[in-house]
Amino acid sequence: MLGLIKNMKKILFIFTLFMAMSAFAIGSAVSPLASETGQAGSAVAHEQDMAAAPASFLQMEITSTCTEKGALFRIINRGSKWPRNGVLHVYFADDQSSMTRRSMRLASNQKVSFVISNNKSSGRPVGMWIEPQWYKREFVYDAKSDC
Repeated sequence: MLGLIKNMKKILFIFTLFMAMSAFAIGSAVSPLASETGQAGSAVAHEQDMAAAPASFLQMEITSTCTEKGALFRIINRGSKWPRNGVLHVYFADDQSSMTRRSMRLASNQKVSFVISNNKSSGRPVGMWIEPQWYKREFVYDAKSDC
């Protein structure tokens, strides 16, 4: 199990590095909305202002562990300080229904951990995803736990 967790950490790190390099290669000529929708010029002024700022992509180390109390999630921001808040979403992973969400802003190397209790999860798998407010990020669970 420990080997699987270490492999997942490596995969997540490589994925975030790949995404950062991909975005750098695309350049700043395309706004985040245009790159997501394929419709250039469809961004409103607020989103264009956001696109003009240098991108700061998430670089996180996220682990999930089963404890006697429930699913323990640990997040470490391995990148720079977040320029804006991000929203941490927690879902029931089997049907993507929302359990809770929390707005947060992490400093460089800041660590956050939380437990989803066995009572709250009711034996269902739990997934979490961080949605940055400074760029659009595809929805894919950052971590899952099936305790």
